[in-house]
Amino acid sequence: MNLIENLKSYFSKKANNQTTSKAPEGVCPNCWGKQEWEGDFYKKIKANNITPDNNLYTSFINEVAQKLDKITLKDDVLICETCKISHK
Repeated sequence: MNLIENLKSYFSKKANNQTTSKAPEGVCPNCWGKQEWEGDFYKKIKANNITPDNNLYTSFINEVAQKLDKITLKDDVLICETCKISHK
């Protein structure tokens, strides 16, 4: 799955009150927590009645995807290129 699909899946699960991981797959949990995109997502949903079929939703997902760096696999350890923290 690519980053955009992972973000869509993550937010869809959140919107439906399903259990999710601390961050979307392939995204650094440390960076994700600092950027707090979930708060922005809920504000946009509440203010604009965003649904996954809505163009505003797609625009939001694309905006978030452009600002996130992926975790890269180096020597069997996941290392974030942004914060340099490793994850197992």
